[in-house]
Amino acid sequence: MTRQTLFSAALFAFTSLTLHASTERLRSPWDAVTIVPTGAPYHCPDPPAFAKTLDVQGYYTDKKYSVTDAQKEAAFQKSVEGPTHLGQFAGLAADAWQSKGSRAAALCVYSLLSEAAKADAWDDKMPTNNGVYMQNWMLSGTALAYLKVRDSGSGTPEQDARIQQWFRTLAARVREYFDSGRKRPGSDAWNNHMYWAGLAVASAGIANNDVDAFYWGLKTYEMGIHAIQPDGSLDAEIGRGQKALHYQLYALGPLIILAELGEANGIDLYTERDGAIHRLVRFNLAAMKDPSLLEKKAEAKQEAKPPYAGLEIGWAVPYTQRFPDAELSAIIAQAANVRFWQWGGAPPNAVQSTSSEKSSEPAFNLDIKNKIEATLAAEFPAGHVHSLFLGDWCGQAKPELRATITDGGDLFVLNNGQGSLSAGEARGPYIMSASEWGPVQGVLSPDQSQIDWSNGTYWARCSSRPTTSLVDLTGTWIATDGSCVLHQQGNRVLTGDSKDCVAAGSVNKDGHLVMDALFGKFEGDVTADGNHIDWVDGSYWTRAEIYMIEPKR
Repeated sequence: MTRQTLFSAALFAFTSLTLHASTERLRSPWDAVTIVPTGAPYHCPDPPAFAKTLDVQGYYTDKKYSVTDAQKEAAFQKSVEGPTHLGQFAGLAADAWQSKGSRAAALCVYSLLSEAAKADAWDDKMPTNNGVYMQNWMLSGTALAYLKVRDSGSGTPEQDARIQQWFRTLAARVREYFDSGRKRPGSDAWNNHMYWAGLAVASAGIANNDVDAFYWGLKTYEMGIHAIQPDGSLDAEIGRGQKALHYQLYALGPLIILAELGEANGIDLYTERDGAIHRLVRFNLAAMKDPSLLEKKAEAKQEAKPPYAGLEIGWAVPYTQRFPDAELSAIIAQAANVRFWQWGGAPPNAVQSTSSEKSSEPAFNLDIKNKIEATLAAEFPAGHVHSLFLGDWCGQAKPELRATITDGGDLFVLNNGQGSLSAGEARGPYIMSASEWGPVQGVLSPDQSQIDWSNGTYWARCSSRPTTSLVDLTGTWIATDGSCVLHQQGNRVLTGDSKDCVAAGSVNKDGHLVMDALFGKFEGDVTADGNHIDWVDGSYWTRAEIYMIEPKR
């Protein structure tokens, strides 16, 4: 069974697994690190003022979310000081435990998080999407900080229980919001926000030994991997104009940390989709070295410039430990720091499991993976990666109506090229439903060159061949209500194989067809590939050969 099958749609609904004993738990990258407690002092800051919700307004002024209003941004930063400071304080203290063994620092993490949990800090339903984002980032930052100190022996059972319950509440809020957004391709559930949600929920899942939450988080990694284009870019982030590089890097960070959480539990995410994450790394590395490489693609000069630090390069610490890269290492060496509070402060070091450790893996972890793989292999025998629907399409075979079908993980993403997106679901290899476009279904032709939609339109594989000479229309053509045989001599075109198909006319060198029939004159245009006639009334004919060619294998 392939790894692609492992991360099929069912992971979002997989809730049947249970853990068998308190000593059996999901693991974090810090569990393998032995810390010797010391008496190193640590000044623990007072916790911020807590609230249950946030009234947060955005500060971008353009459709690309790339131009900021300085006053609005200042108001935003002021309104999010509470959850931001909580995450920053917890991460700094957790790193002091990891680096110095400071028991006072570990106690500080427990004190801050237990007080926040006691106050139900920012765990209510947020009135704005920006409030959800802060809730999400706070969860990822605090949950990862907690994982760094949970084996310190500093917390009481009561504190652990209270903190873990708070994480569960926050994770439920995050999942509710993004599960809803996943039904709307193009929403914030289809860009970097989703990967940060995955990191938050997966981290809380490890803290709570919640397998369902953990795998929900890892599934967002799969969504991110599916979004990586052949050149290594992410379309949603390239669309951010002058902030494209910033958001390319901002999306990569949680994906790498998620991969590290997977590695800590024996799941290799770096090889997903033939190692697609490495394409994203290489694209970002090239853009960091020369931002102008991205400027044409993003249609804007880039704000992000070296030296890079924190959120821009911290992910490269564990990455280069696994996949040595001199250029990335040089950028890390130039960075003022590699910390970022939203992933709990300092990034994890790569956990390198030995063969003996793998062979002695806790039975419950193997049981979890075996159950998931067996379930998904039975219910989802094939992923979307080889789907015949994937690729670029042209609406009505017109190059200016460029449409796409991409793999969104458990759903396809359909883009008609005119500003409308829909989730897509395959009904077998040759039928596709588009839920956001009404009860519309598309049928793929046997040669995979055309999708006929039930609303009377069609998509064809885009042709780069212009019509440079008179096309030969001789042959059988299929319409929605039957078929018609055309005979062409020079530019003259005749029909007449049945009483319902009697007309005569001509076609010019540009493929414009004018026909006279008993019911009047009608006109249409032959598409560049010569396989379609688009009539002015919105109907179309397709060469019969399209439907008669044996399927490609």
